[in-house]
Amino acid sequence: MGVMSEALPSFISDQVLDASYFFLNLEPVKKEELRVVCGGLEKCSPDYRLEREEFDYLGVEYVVSGQAKAIIGERSENLRPGCVFGYMPHTYLRIESEGMYPLKKYFVDLSGARAEQMFEESPLRGGGILEMAGSRWVEEIFRQLVKFGSPGGPRANRSCEMLAEVLLMQIGENEIDSEEAESPAYRSYRRCKERIQGDYLRISSVAELASFVRLDQAYIARLFKKYDDESPYRNLVRLKLGHAARLLLRERCSVKFAASEAGFGDAAHFSRVFKKAYGVSPARFPESVKRG
Repeated sequence: MGVMSEALPSFISDQVLDASYFFLNLEPVKKEELRVVCGGLEKCSPDYRLEREEFDYLGVEYVVSGQAKAIIGERSENLRPGCVFGYMPHTYLRIESEGMYPLKKYFVDLSGARAEQMFEESPLRGGGILEMAGSRWVEEIFRQLVKFGSPGGPRANRSCEMLAEVLLMQIGENEIDSEEAESPAYRSYRRCKERIQGDYLRISSVAELASFVRLDQAYIARLFKKYDDESPYRNLVRLKLGHAARLLLRERCSVKFAASEAGFGDAAHFSRVFKKAYGVSPARFPESVKRG
């Protein structure tokens, strides 16, 4: 959806270039156990800057791409792809985008005694930042929150509450410890991951990635095997297909155009790869989503 809408709550930043939001209950009863208030995916402007303190909800966010400086309470942190961070209600928060790639992040806002208890029992308490490396399950939970939350209604509420509970319960299981996060190997992995996330439309192969980051292909493969749950090639193709799917759904463009924009020179090859990933041909994809 577009973000320049008067219907959006005032806490939604106007420095967002593109976004998908859902809103379930902006006035939850504070004593309720765990309620999902809202959430979404935001692609921020290069000069994105958010500063607030009087915010009524508990927030958890996940950085997909880009970099930013953050102050959470009294802690100053660097945000980069794969980072998860959170904050309690009425916590001072400042986020300033930096780096060559736009900040892209998921967020979910929660309310209720159970939500706050689980947050305080998690590694996110006190403004902590978690390095989640290649744990795709985190991004998938946020993606499902947006998918199930968007229609609204009782089922959306219950589905999102279950997803949020899993997120808070499991969030520390795949954390990279601070010593490992500063190792040369992990820094190289992170450089590759950031390059893929930021330039997946321009990179057509792992060989090109290796050339960009000046690392050996075999070494890159070993890094992803150690730190990620998918290969660099699968990571690259997944992002390309996701971009094509958004074009097909939002722009109603031709399959040939979507294939070209996603970096596939052969539309027939693109169609085969797309169908294998999504279970439906790109030509039928918009109709299948609408039916669902």
